[in-house]
Amino acid sequence: MEERPAGTGVKAPVQRERIALFDNVKGLLIILVVFGHIAHPVHNSNPVLSALFDIIYLFHMPLFVLVSGLFAKGAYRDGKLNVSRIISFAVLGFAFQLALALVNGAVLTPQRILAFTSAPWYLISMAAWYAMTPILTRLGAARGLAASLAIALCWGAVDLSNGFLAISRTMAFLPCFALGYYLRPATVAGLRARKGLWLAVGAAALTTGARAIDPEAFAWFFPMVYGDNPYELGFIEGVAQKLTALAVGGIFSLAVLKLVPMRRCRLTTLGQRTLQVYVLHRLIRAWLTFHTQLYDLPVMNDPVLGTAIALAMTAAVTALCAAPIFEAPFARVLGIRWTRD
Repeated sequence: MEERPAGTGVKAPVQRERIALFDNVKGLLIILVVFGHIAHPVHNSNPVLSALFDIIYLFHMPLFVLVSGLFAKGAYRDGKLNVSRIISFAVLGFAFQLALALVNGAVLTPQRILAFTSAPWYLISMAAWYAMTPILTRLGAARGLAASLAIALCWGAVDLSNGFLAISRTMAFLPCFALGYYLRPATVAGLRARKGLWLAVGAAALTTGARAIDPEAFAWFFPMVYGDNPYELGFIEGVAQKLTALAVGGIFSLAVLKLVPMRRCRLTTLGQRTLQVYVLHRLIRAWLTFHTQLYDLPVMNDPVLGTAIALAMTAAVTALCAAPIFEAPFARVLGIRWTRD
């Protein structure tokens, strides 16, 4: 979904392993994205799906955004902004939004098209984050990260939960993108070898266990994980909620980095096709929701059978959307030169 990094000066075999690591992370994350969307219509009525949904949403988007920033170095290089890539993300975002509205049977109004409350928000945010890279570059890591975090924390006082141009989520996840943008892939890959990351694995396991025992374990800060909810408990407590959500997401992200395989596997190929899976699976889920009775079936609320069906659907939909036939069309759109360089 993102550009490959330029050479890092390491030997070729090591570089291949590092690229495989990040593709594996993206492959795992896109599976979690698909599962989260498949489970969403019944996650409040199926206790197992509810627990899995809550755990996934703690970290899957912050980590996805961080990886996007990690490989966005080509957005601004040698004083030139990749405007064509920004336009491509925006075009894909609006096309995705339109297609999703048509599948949903929504009335097409300007307000509806500009309200990015669902999956297309990510592509609009990618366009915005790419457009911000000259500023991030000029600020440098320390000031850029501080400014990004301050913007994210302050923006919680603004209520744009209607999804207008995905502004709230763009601001909420900006620190994740900025952190990825400033980090080198080699540095992130090197973290995996540190034994201290097992502490993150343990903390993530304990947090998962807490949610399995108590459905309200995350209730205090969980609204912040979506990125578009404003503070409802006052500014100070809202900031504390958002910082907690970011910290928990960071712990889980480090745990994923420690546990995901480094070498090439099926996740690697899937990780190279995340864009097509991201777009297509959500259209399929919309069709299942609005044009079938699947989510009205009582079995979907069964903790065992309903969860098994959701897992099977996730595997089938992911495999279908990752088919090689869909790879070239999305790559062509991203590769269009909309402007003269």
